[in-house]
Amino acid sequence: MSVANSIEAVRKISNDLVVLPGTKTYDDITKSYFSELERELKPACFLTPSSASQVADIVKAIKPFAGPSTVAICGSGQQATPTVANVRDGITIHLRNLRGIEVDAEKQIVSIAAGEQMGQVYEKLMASGFGVAGNRHSSGAIGGDALQGGLSYFSYARGFICDSVANYEVVLASGETVNANAENNRDLWIALKGGGNNFGIVTRFDLSVFKQGDLWGGKIFYFEPSFSRQIQSLVDYLHDPDADVDIHICVSLGYAAAMGAMVCMNDIFCTKPEKPKALEPFADVQPQIDQMRTLRVDNLKNLTTEAFSGAPSNRVNKMSTTVKADAGILEYAVEAYHNAFKSLDGVQNLLFSITFEPLHVSMMKQSIARGGNSLGLKPSDGPLVVILFYTSWDSPNDDKKVYDVNKKGLEAIDNEAQRRSVSASYRYLNYASLHQDPITSYGPESKAHLRAVSAKYDPERFFQTAGVGPFKLFR
Repeated sequence: MSVANSIEAVRKISNDLVVLPGTKTYDDITKSYFSELERELKPACFLTPSSASQVADIVKAIKPFAGPSTVAICGSGQQATPTVANVRDGITIHLRNLRGIEVDAEKQIVSIAAGEQMGQVYEKLMASGFGVAGNRHSSGAIGGDALQGGLSYFSYARGFICDSVANYEVVLASGETVNANAENNRDLWIALKGGGNNFGIVTRFDLSVFKQGDLWGGKIFYFEPSFSRQIQSLVDYLHDPDADVDIHICVSLGYAAAMGAMVCMNDIFCTKPEKPKALEPFADVQPQIDQMRTLRVDNLKNLTTEAFSGAPSNRVNKMSTTVKADAGILEYAVEAYHNAFKSLDGVQNLLFSITFEPLHVSMMKQSIARGGNSLGLKPSDGPLVVILFYTSWDSPNDDKKVYDVNKKGLEAIDNEAQRRSVSASYRYLNYASLHQDPITSYGPESKAHLRAVSAKYDPERFFQTAGVGPFKLFR
């Protein structure tokens, strides 16, 4: 791709669309990425459309010059995996100027422009007494979750975030803008619900909303001797056929150099303004670090703002696997985590954690009830637990070590899960790393559908070839 030719072609539409290095806007956009691994990529320019029609004009302008892996698409840049939303020396179409939040109370739909942060969405919905299944941190946009699966505080009752999308407004490789929903372009609608940025540039997301007041929840911190009991409580909950699905649970164990110690954390929520019985084992664990406890009744905006407050803005790696909900394999995963931690000795300013994210059977049932998605999960597959290794560190000299140690640790968990017959093929795209292939993990039927949709709506494979990112359909 001739970047110079592409920039010149976009300039003919409007100089204001092109943001070049050395400008304050370029620096501001770069700083907005969550991880240094994305910030350091430095594209030749950012293109900043403010409407779907400008996105379409940009696609038509740069397509004749497109070369392999030279175009990135970014909503808010909050996913950690390098190249998912930025590209070195290429062109990044940044959707930050696509703005607008419209609530249709009668149809119970909120329309969210791709550049909006979810904090503003929650604020607007709260004023009307509504909630929506969206990100668990208010600084993120909706795109990464609504196109890749997405987990919310409402997931057990309402499925993945993508399951709440009633309609996508999407710019295709031809420059045509279409709507994809249950009635129109249904095949594309299903593909976008989990298939990532492989089909077009989504400029607006229309999501179902529901009546919602304050929630109860927050975080508690405690010590590792209690962690085994929390694992058992999590597995017991997931296997309870009458489980309360109006809750959310995440349990984590981690080391922070700033604290110099291992600490456990439960991130727990109820969609009602009270502590439910189902969360008592997770809320009442003792002893706790009382001064760090944040459990309270509060609104969705405030609870999601807390989620990422103070998060380090250095180098970040997320890598995960998925297993059946089985206490034995989760205990083994903790052992593998400790072995990995020992191997990370000497990494500067290390934050390293393991998190267990449940995928309740109810989520798979909700996916079916809401029209289906591309994730390939069936109720009979569950319940499942996503095991996330999260690492942040300072020095690029440690990059290979961090990556290799994480990969080795998760491979050990996968091998043990297979030995115990509790393995699961599904890989959560939002937590996938460069070497992983979440699209294939959806299963052959889903992958075939995704490829067929790509061939139909992008026959020249613009988003497969020119589009950057590790999670493509024909790898």
